Amino acid sequence: MAKLVLVNHWSEGIGNNKLPLGLGYLAAYLKKYLDFHDLAIVNTGDQTFEKIAAQHPEIVGFTAYTAGYYDVVALLKRVKQELGVSTLIGGPHVTCLPEQLPLEADIGVVGEGEETLLELMKSHEMHNGFTAEGLEKIAGIVYWEKGILKQTPPRAFITPLDKIPPPDRELLQIHEFLKPTQILMTNEYLRGATMLSSRGCPFKCIYCHVQSKWGKPRLHSAERVASEVEELVKKYGVEGIYIEDDLFVSSLKRIQDITAELKKRNVWGKVRFFVDLRANLVNPNLVRALKEMGVVKVALGLESGSERILHYLKGGDVTVEQNRQAVRILNEFGIGCHCCFMVGAPHETREDIQQTQALIREILDLHPRNFCQVTVVTPLPGTELWKYALEKGFVSRTPDWKQFSLSPLQSKNRDFYVNEHIPFDEFLKIVEETTNIANSRRLHSILTRFSWRYLRRAIADPKLAWKIVKNYFLNR
Repeated sequence: MAKLVLVNHWSEGIGNNKLPLGLGYLAAYLKKYLDFHDLAIVNTGDQTFEKIAAQHPEIVGFTAYTAGYYDVVALLKRVKQELGVSTLIGGPHVTCLPEQLPLEADIGVVGEGEETLLELMKSHEMHNGFTAEGLEKIAGIVYWEKGILKQTPPRAFITPLDKIPPPDRELLQIHEFLKPTQILMTNEYLRGATMLSSRGCPFKCIYCHVQSKWGKPRLHSAERVASEVEELVKKYGVEGIYIEDDLFVSSLKRIQDITAELKKRNVWGKVRFFVDLRANLVNPNLVRALKEMGVVKVALGLESGSERILHYLKGGDVTVEQNRQAVRILNEFGIGCHCCFMVGAPHETREDIQQTQALIREILDLHPRNFCQVTVVTPLPGTELWKYALEKGFVSRTPDWKQFSLSPLQSKNRDFYVNEHIPFDEFLKIVEETTNIANSRRLHSILTRFSWRYLRRAIADPKLAWKIVKNYFLNR
């Protein structure tokens, strides 16, 4: 079969400290169900193009989010022009905007990619290349035929999820990512790793494209989750794991089953976890189970301190009081909260943002392990907010995608600013003000959580010591 190279390419500072699990799943799926091994994964970094060329590929596949899409396409174009190979592109951006497939991309993978890529590789082998005859039979793709863009019917999602083998972490060069990192968001530098235990989310936040990407929630079994944790701990010496599920909690019993499986495998207590939750699902029994499993910190999308704006952003199924109570319950069990807020929603006023600022102060006062992060509401393709922004003329159907990799404070770009009430220049000042409030207790938080193990590592590793100083004191 043709040599395949999969490329993890991000803009500087975007996602480049986490293992690209998506590509690892693709590789593992091809190996298991096609016995295909002539493939390589190239991670972002210096001389990415040269690394691709050195593999002498016949097919090069890229994955792209909206953030970083501009740079991925630039690299894809260079690969096509200079190497003359077949090019594929998948990921959330192409899934949400298949009609905008770049001319230099032969094929776009729409939706879940494992089975689609397997069929593409079979078709390439059978027809000695990608042909119209072969491509029209493959569900879940968009492709060019004589300058005309064609799209096949959508592909059904893979069930059960356990059918997909664990990502090929060796091919992903996991050892390059096992350097001490803040994988648990606790200011401790640990040997950290990421994993997924599910795909999808049942909720419909106006700014989120998860359902466009994954469909209805599908879960790995407790046995599968624990088995993957076991490998990370015993084979790679991992100390902290970020479970990157869009929503980790599906049921109390599943968490209890995962804990029981971890105990069976003798890895319980040897690794700690960071997971994403939703405030309206938090209760003492759930948190007790998370604590038992080994969760030390959670991420919560609290979004706004204004009841009106929160209702708009999250569909009306969570309240500010539920957000506040969730943080309190988690803190009572000694679990810190990484609380995410966003400003700049449609219809939001300065008074609404002041309520968000007040809630941030309140959360930071509750517990030294609490941390607040402020982002700007951004209309991403595949979301209800994107549709709204198009209708109102805030974005064009083909905006400058490069700007989606930058914060408004970096780009000063108002082309996709969706708020009608606050002048943009004033809004930039409010973003900075709100961010400063979120960061105001950071030094106290760092000193409160500072561990002797953390200090010993910094003393033993001058590069790590400099990284700590740079991250926490010079860049804030």
